[in-house]
Amino acid sequence: MDEKKRKITPEELREQIDSYFSEYLQASGEVADIESLADYLGTTRDELILLMNDKSLGTVLRLARNKIAKIKKQLAFGGKIPAAVLSFDLKNNHGYKDKPEDTDAFQ
Repeated sequence: MDEKKRKITPEELREQIDSYFSEYLQASGEVADIESLADYLGTTRDELILLMNDKSLGTVLRLARNKIAKIKKQLAFGGKIPAAVLSFDLKNNHGYKDKPEDTDAFQ
């Protein structure tokens, strides 16, 4: 995904991402995350997040990011990762935000 390399097509990217989830993660024993996916694709976390806004590749990458969030939520629900780790990851890698409390309800 380096700019010096030829442009990757959405289908090629989808195939690489499918391989990441179906082969790489199983063989490595790693937990899916944005940094691991970026490394697998030969790019950085920051570049991967920027590419999520790309017209041709963005949807494929956002779907992969969503799948990673789903996996991590299930791990947290099962007690395999702490809720605080999930919360931090969702805010920093998946665009989630804390919802401010409705202060008017207490007045």
